[in-house]
Amino acid sequence: MIIEPIRTEADYKAAMARIDELWGSDLGTPEGDELDILIAIAGAYEKKHYHIDPPDPLALLEYRLDQLGLSQKDIQRVMEFRKKVPEILSRASGLSPEIIHSFKDIPLEAFLVSAD
Repeated sequence: MIIEPIRTEADYKAAMARIDELWGSDLGTPEGDELDILIAIAGAYEKKHYHIDPPDPLALLEYRLDQLGLSQKDIQRVMEFRKKVPEILSRASGLSPEIIHSFKDIPLEAFLVSAD
């Protein structure tokens, strides 16, 4: 196994092709180890060259509520912070830790804005 740094788009495409070939390899095997290493270096290349900013926390919340088919009135019925819902959705008020924790199916990390 010879693994070299990913410096160019061609290197990246070759690494991704090799990742596809190795996908599903068993952990602890030479192929599995190669896959782990390639995923790590491809991820580093992507972070540098294809960086995607994290979503706005409120946009994430609105997206999740839309996925669940919930309206503002539905949210107010089930949320313990009912009076804050209109303020939050109109961006007049931010999301407190208590409110974020009330949305148990959205990981806390999704609400954290990275400084990367």
